[in-house]
Amino acid sequence: MEDIKGVVFFDLDGTLLNENCKIDEEVIYSINKLKENDIMPVVATGRSIFEVEDILKEAGIETILSMNGQYVKHRGKEIVNKTIPLDICEKVLEIAKKKNDVIGFYNSRKIALSADRDISRQFYQEIHTKYPCINPKSYKEDEVNMILIISEQTDEVYKDSVPELTFFINSSKSIDTVSKGGSKGQAIKEFLKKIKISGVPTYAFGDGINDISMFEVVDHPIAMGNATEKLHLYAEYITDDNKNSGIVNGLKKYNLI
Repeated sequence: MEDIKGVVFFDLDGTLLNENCKIDEEVIYSINKLKENDIMPVVATGRSIFEVEDILKEAGIETILSMNGQYVKHRGKEIVNKTIPLDICEKVLEIAKKKNDVIGFYNSRKIALSADRDISRQFYQEIHTKYPCINPKSYKEDEVNMILIISEQTDEVYKDSVPELTFFINSSKSIDTVSKGGSKGQAIKEFLKKIKISGVPTYAFGDGINDISMFEVVDHPIAMGNATEKLHLYAEYITDDNKNSGIVNGLKKYNLI
């Protein structure tokens, strides 16, 4: 067991990052203080690891639960890698074609889109991510950890048609999709078990629906002020928003820095 006094899990968008998808200097300082106090900072995000490597480096964070916990890396070592079978990818793609939606096939190295449409270009522009390549056959050529559905209107058709997957509706236009039972919360449990950490307090900061599972498994769930109202229901404490020192003030509230 590592000699640590606690673990703090941070969502990225709307949480650790500001409204411009950047990490503030005061947040970097706070993460360094956590480490000085023998508390491990961990990123838990719906994004792929390759999208956020610069952020991890800038923040000095060595552990990430990426793609809603489907790919976990700790101090350079891959410790979880869960994939979606090819036939399930095909089922999702067929529905997307009928609905005129765009599918993003995600793994730890790249994203490939099923089509190039205005809605997908707008989506990646809004999350400040380089526009992915277009390759509708990507799932046949490389592993898929997560499927992102970009739609003009999210609905239940995918959930009803593909029971082998778990769906997180992040916004009116996007759905994160992972293998059945997959979530940030499940990844947290697996991660702590694999690196043999137990008996220390755990904390989580988040703002979205896909953070609910994380809030259900940690000792102290902390919602951002800008979080969805539903997430507030699962929070022990609601801090300020990500534009107004929400991370720093939340860490101070629990005497972690």
